[in-house]
Amino acid sequence: MHSFLGESVLRQIIVTLCWLPLSLLALPAQADSAATAAPARQGGAMFKIQRAGHSAYVFGTIHVGRADFYPFDDKVLQAMQHSSAIALEIDPGNAQGLAELMTKYGIYPNGKSLAQELPPPLLQQLNPLLEKYGLTLDAVASMKPWLLATMLGFSEYTHQGYLAQYGVDVTLAAYAKKQGKPVVELETAEQQLSLLGKLTPAEQIQFLQDSIDEILDPAKAQRSLQLMTLWRNGDVDGLAAMLAELTSDDTFTGKFVQRALLDKRNPGLADGIARLTSATPHAFIGIGMLHLVGKNSVLAMLRQRGYTVSRVY
Repeated sequence: MHSFLGESVLRQIIVTLCWLPLSLLALPAQADSAATAAPARQGGAMFKIQRAGHSAYVFGTIHVGRADFYPFDDKVLQAMQHSSAIALEIDPGNAQGLAELMTKYGIYPNGKSLAQELPPPLLQQLNPLLEKYGLTLDAVASMKPWLLATMLGFSEYTHQGYLAQYGVDVTLAAYAKKQGKPVVELETAEQQLSLLGKLTPAEQIQFLQDSIDEILDPAKAQRSLQLMTLWRNGDVDGLAAMLAELTSDDTFTGKFVQRALLDKRNPGLADGIARLTSATPHAFIGIGMLHLVGKNSVLAMLRQRGYTVSRVY
């Protein structure tokens, strides 16, 4: 494995807006205690799903956060406490094989270099951003463009004060571990990473260009920060409008979100939840909030499968 792709980099890998932080960092003490502290209204939205005598709670998560996102609301805490299992997209505490997957899908083989692949104008835009985040071109030279785009998105969130260690998924996994509850994965890290790793070289370069443009354009950058506010407010309609705007624009990123987030991942998540609720009573399910909004959401697909869906928080 390339030496730079160590623990310090792996703990930074996140796909902005829709992917779980693939983190190797030890679950922090704040995450262990956050779920059991005194309740407060802290954000998110929770739904109860029911079919054929089986029920579960589905909570919309966000994959980066701040310490003041916690504790969870009392209704969320009660649903967690009464659950028999915690289900997540993937378990952020399961690091086995992750480094190999990152190398498989995100690292150039045979000494190939990022600088050899990127057009000069894009390199000129990239260098100041790397400097802003305390990185160098040499440090990311073996990364494929999609992986670098992902890390830049994470780095900007970090720059704004939102950290993967305070992501809701990480906190839920820590709670499950502390309480001795099983963590069920609805997807695998391979499934998530392969969607990115199989992008063509041209698509990856466009993904990187779109990501840089998003960061450099103040108006576009506000959209990512607005996501945090909408989540804190539990504004499902606002999040649905944001997702509709994102998937209707002409950027590669918008089209990729439509193809990967909605068309490919949502049906699989809905199938996984259906299997889980048939076999596991009283599960608590946490998946990215953007999977739960819009006409092709996981919740809409569950309704099509005969589930009653009601918002309870």
